[in-house]
Amino acid sequence: MMDVDTALSCLRELPVDPRLETIDGAVIDALAYQRRHGAPLSGAVFGIAAGVALSVGLLGSVIPARETRMASIAPFGAPPALAPSTLLGTSE
Repeated sequence: MMDVDTALSCLRELPVDPRLETIDGAVIDALAYQRRHGAPLSGAVFGIAAGVALSVGLLGSVIPARETRMASIAPFGAPPALAPSTLLGTSE
């Protein structure tokens, strides 16, 4: 197993990647491009999405769902009164 301090000292000895000198210019160019062409999604798009989400949420809570019939709690159709847990608890 490699020691962390040894690995970091080996990494320190390596030469610096020359591409790191140009990274500042690339980031500044990307920021300028976004300023010229606008943000990917404007505030109007977010407003429309919020309005649609609010409408769907309100309609979903106002429109009643279909009534569903409750399934029997007994897995095999036996009435709960004859379940072993109820039969063991009686003292007759």
